[in-house]
Parts: sequence; structure tokens; C-alpha cells
Amino acid sequence: MRQAIRPFAQPPSGAATISFTTADDLAAVREFVGTHAHASGLAAGRIPALKLAMSELVTNTLRHTTGGGVVRVWADGDTVISELTDGGTFRGTTATPAARPTASGGWGLYITGEVSDEFLYYSRPGHTVWRLVFNR
Repeated sequence: MRQAIRPFAQPPSGAATISFTTADDLAAVREFVGTHAHASGLAAGRIPALKLAMSELVTNTLRHTTGGGVVRVWADGDTVISELTDGGTFRGTTATPAARPTASGGWGLYITGEVSDEFLYYSRPGHTVWRLVFNR
């Protein structure tokens, strides 16, 4: 996981988009991400990893923020990008996370970083964008 020092460029206007507000939306978000990533050229064998990573991010958003979030998926060159925007403020550090999280937490972000080719975030007060990059 790496912190971006500047906001990300806006997703393309045609990026597939879904909103979520409760845990009842989690299965729909996973299916949405898998379907649109596959349509964007992500290999079928990578889809379960992407679904797992996004599931962890959605769960963290629901657990640590209010109001849910928005997920977008699009192709960019040789990659497929999945992005989650929420209304929280992440107070992580730019340091590399611990090699192994503690029993009480931290596994979701750790797992997300392990299964993604690149895992980035940009946060300012009341707004965090999580970006997953998967090579096609």
C-alpha cells in the first residue's frame, strides 16, 4: 500500500460505477467489479483476487466510515483499475505496513496489498480514494 501525494486523475467518463451503503450491497459490488474487470480485459484467473481485494475495502469503508462509497472500474493501457471513494479520512503512514498485521486488525489492507499488483490511496479530511491496479 502506497500513499499518493496528489489526488488521482479523474476516472474516464465511461468508467463503470456502482454505489454502496450497507453490507447488503457487498455481494453486488463484488459481482460488479468482477464482471466489469473481466469485460475490461482482466484475465479470468485474476478476478477472484480483485473481488477479494475490493470486498476488503468495502468492508473497511462500511466499518470505519459513514455513508458508504462509490466503486469504479476501467481499463488503462495494460492495467485494469478499480477505485473506491469514501467519506472517511485514512490516517495511515507512508511507511510500509508491518509484515504481519496484529490479531486485532489490519488484515484487510494487508490482504488487499498482497493480491493487487499495485495498491494506492489518497486521503484528505472527509475523503479517501483507494485505487487497486491489476495487470492484464
